[in-house]
Amino acid sequence: MKKEKGVTLISVIVYVIGLLIVVGVISTLTGFFYKNVNINTDNTEITKQFTKFNSYFTSEINEKGIYVLEAKTSGETPTTTSYIAFSNGVTYTFSEENKSIYRNQVKICTNVDRCLFSYDFIEQKYIVYVDLKIGNLERTGNNILTYTLSY
Repeated sequence: MKKEKGVTLISVIVYVIGLLIVVGVISTLTGFFYKNVNINTDNTEITKQFTKFNSYFTSEINEKGIYVLEAKTSGETPTTTSYIAFSNGVTYTFSEENKSIYRNQVKICTNVDRCLFSYDFIEQKYIVYVDLKIGNLERTGNNILTYTLSY
């Protein structure tokens, strides 16, 4: 009998199945990678908005000689508005309708779910509380943001 050389149908099927397995594994790993990249992008945007608000607000709080004129929250969800006014003429306003925080009339943060301003005057110091929620970053309850004005 003559020895036959070449590719048989069985070997082609084995090669195709092997390639399908390799392609399936690579596509699954690639899918996980891109999913994690999108999650990281969302977290980066949340952190960016929080950092912008915190830097503006902290610079205001650290200014010498300012005090709180008024802090008020009005309206019901989804039209809640909260603001805090300082003696230097700067007002921070949260509009739930726009999901934004404004410093005077300039929008400084977007995609904010909640931002409620309040304050206390204790032992000759203004203590400002900011109940803030941006995406999955939530500073409420025991984790509420607390700022003390150096009056």
